[in-house]
Amino acid sequence: MKFIRKITIFLFLQSLTIASVTGKISGIITDSSTGESLIGANVMLDGTSLGAATDIDGHYNILNVSPGFYALRVEMIGYAQKTVTDIRVEIDLTALIDVELSLEAIAGEMVIVKANQKLVKVDVAFSQKSISSSQIAEMPVSSVADVVGLSAGVSGLSIRGGSYNETQFMVDGLVMNDERTSEPTTGIPLSSIQDISLQMGGFGAEYRNARSGIINIVTKEGSKDSYSGTISIRHSSPAQKHFGISPYDGESFWFKPYLDDEVCWTGTNNGAWDEYIQRQYPSFDGWNSISEQTLADDDADNDLTPSGVQKLFTWEHRLNGAIQLPDVNIDAGFGGPVPFISSKFGNLRFYASTLHEEDMYLYEVSRPGLERSSYLLKLTTDISDKSKLVYSYFNGKMIGTTLSRGGGTSIMNDVWDLASQVNSSGFTMPWRLYTNEYWAPTEVNNSTHGLKYNRFISSDSFFDLLLKIDSKDYITGHGARRDTVNIYTVFGAGDDAWTADEAPIGFFGGPLFSVEGRLAFGGAISTSRDSSKVRTVTLKGNYTKQLNNNHQLKTGGEFVYSKLDLKYGSQNEFLPLGNYWSFMDVNPYRLSVFAQDKLEYKGFVAILGLNLDVLNPNGDWYVIENYDDDFFSSNYTAAAEETFETVTLDPQVQLSPRLALSHPITETSKLYFNYGHYQQMPIAQDLYRVRRGFSEEVLTIGDPTLPMANTIAYEIGFDQSFLESYLIHISAYYKDISDQQDYTKFISANSKVNYYRLTANSYEDIRGFELELSRVRGEWLTGFMNYEYRVNTSGYYGLGYYYENPADQRNYELNNEKQYKPRPIPRIKSVLDFHTPLSLGPKILSQHLLGDWHLNVISRWSAGSWFTYNPNNVPGIEYNAQYKNNYNIDLKFSKIFHMGKLNLKVYADIYNALNTKTFSGYGFEDGFDYNYYMQSLHLPDDVAGELGYNYFSGNDKPGDVRKEGTEFIPMEWVSDITYISNPSERPIYFDNTTDQFVHWTESGGWQNVSQSFYDNVINDKQYIDMPNQGFYVFLNPRDIFIGINISYDF
Repeated sequence: MKFIRKITIFLFLQSLTIASVTGKISGIITDSSTGESLIGANVMLDGTSLGAATDIDGHYNILNVSPGFYALRVEMIGYAQKTVTDIRVEIDLTALIDVELSLEAIAGEMVIVKANQKLVKVDVAFSQKSISSSQIAEMPVSSVADVVGLSAGVSGLSIRGGSYNETQFMVDGLVMNDERTSEPTTGIPLSSIQDISLQMGGFGAEYRNARSGIINIVTKEGSKDSYSGTISIRHSSPAQKHFGISPYDGESFWFKPYLDDEVCWTGTNNGAWDEYIQRQYPSFDGWNSISEQTLADDDADNDLTPSGVQKLFTWEHRLNGAIQLPDVNIDAGFGGPVPFISSKFGNLRFYASTLHEEDMYLYEVSRPGLERSSYLLKLTTDISDKSKLVYSYFNGKMIGTTLSRGGGTSIMNDVWDLASQVNSSGFTMPWRLYTNEYWAPTEVNNSTHGLKYNRFISSDSFFDLLLKIDSKDYITGHGARRDTVNIYTVFGAGDDAWTADEAPIGFFGGPLFSVEGRLAFGGAISTSRDSSKVRTVTLKGNYTKQLNNNHQLKTGGEFVYSKLDLKYGSQNEFLPLGNYWSFMDVNPYRLSVFAQDKLEYKGFVAILGLNLDVLNPNGDWYVIENYDDDFFSSNYTAAAEETFETVTLDPQVQLSPRLALSHPITETSKLYFNYGHYQQMPIAQDLYRVRRGFSEEVLTIGDPTLPMANTIAYEIGFDQSFLESYLIHISAYYKDISDQQDYTKFISANSKVNYYRLTANSYEDIRGFELELSRVRGEWLTGFMNYEYRVNTSGYYGLGYYYENPADQRNYELNNEKQYKPRPIPRIKSVLDFHTPLSLGPKILSQHLLGDWHLNVISRWSAGSWFTYNPNNVPGIEYNAQYKNNYNIDLKFSKIFHMGKLNLKVYADIYNALNTKTFSGYGFEDGFDYNYYMQSLHLPDDVAGELGYNYFSGNDKPGDVRKEGTEFIPMEWVSDITYISNPSERPIYFDNTTDQFVHWTESGGWQNVSQSFYDNVINDKQYIDMPNQGFYVFLNPRDIFIGINISYDF
């Protein structure tokens, strides 16, 4: 072990690494008439100090080129100077530009041509996509996640079935993943982005601590001699983010029984509502009954009449969480030479950008929505012709509402988060809807300082050095306390006035309930607490050497030192027995070194790499038996902490080989393959955690000796271009995942020990296929369409529960399900940009009114997800039901007005343009409500036939709904209608004895159902018993953002 430590330290000192944020331009310069290679031709990139001279074979290589578009100038005595324009350089890729020079016929002759780069990139041996700032500008997107999420295999920041914290998120070589949770720190202003590289597999050895993919962003650099900038403002007017009735409407699920005069006074079971209406709403005894309860006790001060009780109920439920504020997005950037001092400090230049975003929640909770703001500053100076220094600063703040009730980093991001929290959530559902303090407000502040030094050693080698300092602070706690001093008149006047404080507004730690008893606006609310601080220092570097035309070597390493001062948990002021906390103050570090060779030959390109990871917890850990009462149970005391045995933890060492091969089959096609091992450290906040309850019993414990999660990935792919504009990309991949963290439960024989231990028993297999057709060039249309098919299989080794009692262990093992095999969910996405040529149509006031119009159409289709529906627990049933397929279309209309050095774009982003209703799977009151819905569906025989209940056969799928505005007509299967003692007039009964559909009326008794009535019920699906909380069954109706963008260059 000491030997390994010495070797890794030596390698680290010899070569530090930064992941690539630049590309390369290579090619051959030849004589146009003879085809001979030209030796000593000068090849320069206009506007830069970068260049090269051709070797004896006419080859040249220009290294360390920032992403963007360039003009390449080639000069040689006796030949006409030639300039190739519109050369696109992409992150970590080679732009192949061969140039033919002609003999100079006229002195000073210059030739300018436009680059015609091949669509098939020979040196790409993995699924990769480059997205430029101009492409981003034409999409209805507001974040990096929106942009990359349009690619096949990507959802948000999750890539090919992996969690989003398995994706490495980089900005200018700075890794922006949080050391606490590995979650990406996003919020990068789109105005700052020059280029995005998305790698979905086969990434090189220089990337580490990532298993699913790499998102590599390069930001804009200020010009040395001019200023430019852009500002974009988007606004969407306040509107509800769901279809249907508002939960704050008097006719809604939670209000109707208390306000409808038919039932509110004498109760929902008074006979005014039949049994089918009754089960659509909460049961209520009526205000008369509540009034009698206030009169029956010994407290004369709470005596209320039925109308008085109802008025008090109305006051206590007056909080209307419907969104009142707009969604707003402001994204701006500005850069150029630093005034007055630029020339004195090596052409010192800057680019500053900012993002401010307010995205309202589904309804108002402790915050009305999620507010994000970020600032990015990039300063660049040329120390010499061969070196430059770049300082980067990123500052972000996120203010919202936590999803957790027990601390931690989860935060509400979108409407789905809140909808899931009021779905079958038990007796606390009204608390979540009609108070604003059920969840605690939260704030996350982060900052990153980066200093990067880049220097050319020679024309064929350079190195980078980088220092990065990160800080992140979490602030989660209850909101402002309730004002209990000031009182308000609810009803009445004078001595007959009924008064109350501002409840349910504000935080109140004691138990307090509304007059009917269902709504708590005190006690177990806003329990989440988090005051954690994370500090990280990272040292990186990179050395790149172009050995010759066929070999480019990279070598390097990374050192990351973290200080995790974590304190989070649950705090209930009224019931401290439910409190629990996690504390840790640890300083782990990790070291990575790598070597990589990129071989570029005419017949193939290969990338071979090896990465060495060293993870050191840098501390001690317990050596304790699994069922130790003194440590794990309430027997524990802080005074006994020193008596428990600990050992110093050894570092872990892992080697990760990487291989990628690309073989050009023809000038327009290639075949590629890649293979690699990818390691990632477990989530730090789980690794070192000891979470104890109020009685000091252990609830959860980590284990810093766990191995790093390991993914072994394979991919094979094929690219084919045709008609000089189209590109087909096909890929198939397999990921073998092991040592993923999970939790295993341990229970002692006396049950005093009952806790979860962090383990690494989880495994997963992911297989997938992707197909994409792109139109890369086109005067009127560009875009792409892709298809994804993926299968996941997951499970765990060993057991999920360990009982000290052998009998309990045997009973558990009889039903220990160890593997899950969900069915695949195919997906199709497309992005089509219809645009008119810049000079189309007549010119009026210097503007071509028909020119530069854009219509960007983003469409998504997904097969419905599979799930298990087995209400009677029939053995062997798994993933037997599938939701309906769903689709969505987003649009962006824009028109650009060119006014000299200023461009004005007016646009509208339209989300869910067709106002499509997609079943959310939410809105159920409880399990009974869910079963009423599922069993009202006319499912196919192969689904419902094995579930053990009487059903009506049909072609329904979960997600089918009753036609809007139609009455609910239940369909009931009965063995014999003569056995029904109290039939209802509402349903259609199927009499199994006579094989007839019948209905009952008081006046006519039993009658056959007419065919026309039956057909209407079937066609309109009136038989479907919709979820009771109908307001959140369909989310995200059409939403229109009106925007304006101003860009300028002067």
